[in-house]
Amino acid sequence: MAPAKVFDTYVDGLNDVLRAFRKLPKEASAELRTASQAVADKHMAPAWRNAALNYAGPWGQVIADSVKVKRDRVPAVNIGGARKRLSGGASPTMVRYLADKGNLGRAGAQNRAPAAFGEGSDWIAQVGQYQTGAMQEWAKAVDRIVLKWSFL
Repeated sequence: MAPAKVFDTYVDGLNDVLRAFRKLPKEASAELRTASQAVADKHMAPAWRNAALNYAGPWGQVIADSVKVKRDRVPAVNIGGARKRLSGGASPTMVRYLADKGNLGRAGAQNRAPAAFGEGSDWIAQVGQYQTGAMQEWAKAVDRIVLKWSFL
């Protein structure tokens, strides 16, 4: 089963921008990936790591250590991983949702979570507001790259 993709910001016209990048040389897309990676490293990763460390309970360190910046055309991070990092053989992916919601399911129904997770810590909701700064910086990078490559 593929990991769930979750987006925390909607950008109107994003698909059009990414489609337009396909018309530019491959080097432009590579530059965009590098800029997006830098934005995610500066804004997103610290926000998610701090939320995990401060609010995810005893699993926070392992979850925080699993936050990795993706190399994509838009700023993105992966949280979790399949490698077993906890005693008992659990991976960060196995505990990230349970640490957040505990025994409460997605629709408020009871989950079959181990009692250790209780009602969860709601750590995902504690991620700081990084979106505005990240999107402004990313938009500037897009403008800079488009200007550079559209005249070559």
